[in-house]
Amino acid sequence: MSPSEISPATVVAVAFTMALALTPVVRAASSWIGLVDRPNVRSSHQKLVPRSGGIAIAAAVLAALALARSTWEGGTTALLLGAVALALVGLVDDRFSLSARVRASAQLVVALGIVLAMGGLERLPLPPPLDWPLGILGAPLTVLWIVSVVNFFNFLDGIDGLAAAQAAVTATGIWLASWEPAAALVAAGLAAAVAGFLPFNWSPASVFLGDVGSYFLGCTLAALPLLAPSESRPAAVLLVALSLWLFLADATWTLASRARRGERIHQAHREHLYQQLALRFGHARVTLAIGAGSALLTAAALAAWKIGAASVSWAAVCLAAALFAAEWMAARRSGVA
Repeated sequence: MSPSEISPATVVAVAFTMALALTPVVRAASSWIGLVDRPNVRSSHQKLVPRSGGIAIAAAVLAALALARSTWEGGTTALLLGAVALALVGLVDDRFSLSARVRASAQLVVALGIVLAMGGLERLPLPPPLDWPLGILGAPLTVLWIVSVVNFFNFLDGIDGLAAAQAAVTATGIWLASWEPAAALVAAGLAAAVAGFLPFNWSPASVFLGDVGSYFLGCTLAALPLLAPSESRPAAVLLVALSLWLFLADATWTLASRARRGERIHQAHREHLYQQLALRFGHARVTLAIGAGSALLTAAALAAWKIGAASVSWAAVCLAAALFAAEWMAARRSGVA
């Protein structure tokens, strides 16, 4: 089998094995050079923990995809280069704490580059009859989508295992949707690499993703729908948005609540629903619950993708709203919302 004909099973095996082997190495190196997460007002841990474990995920994905030459053609190259560029920004931020302005500028530049190379959305990513044409708003809204997912993924990387579990679920959903062969290979490699990293990130975590990991994962997951044919991109974005819904909704709700109270939305805090629930129920239980909800939403989104009926898509949207309402009510009943 030639490199361009590599099977998803091979990509999965390589990515998983490499992440499993590299994560302890990255963890040790992070500790040695002082690249550790120190507890602060946003933290859900009480001790120093090595971060930048996302290096192992990125390296494992890239190594596995290096076996498939066809993956590095067309828009896929722009996607992977953009994800790597943001990972490097995240690594610098992990080490030197970049300002919010520098981070935002880098995210905008990378997202714009990806959209210019791959194209944007032509229609609103909602089921009919709300799939309105976007016209000139298509490109800027696609840039906003990528930047938002990158940041929201970073915001939700606040308890052990949560962001990694979510990435595994969403990447698996994209792999199964298979709207384009290269997208399926990238998603398969990503899901496998995160699975190899997750045992070290599970509660109690011995290593964190760091911004290098959350930026790489968020960018890749947000941009993968752009590999779909232009007419299918809105549905592909909807699939990813539904899979990530509990992340996106928690971040949006929390930011809106803080803005309404006149608080700085970029200031470190522990007001996300998942963080508050973790105080009462623990990291593992909350991660499992949100992961199960995301898996259910991903299954519903896959059904909508495969069937292609507006009624099924709207049912998935309603399920997403119901699950977030349940999460909010659980936080409120526990006295933490």
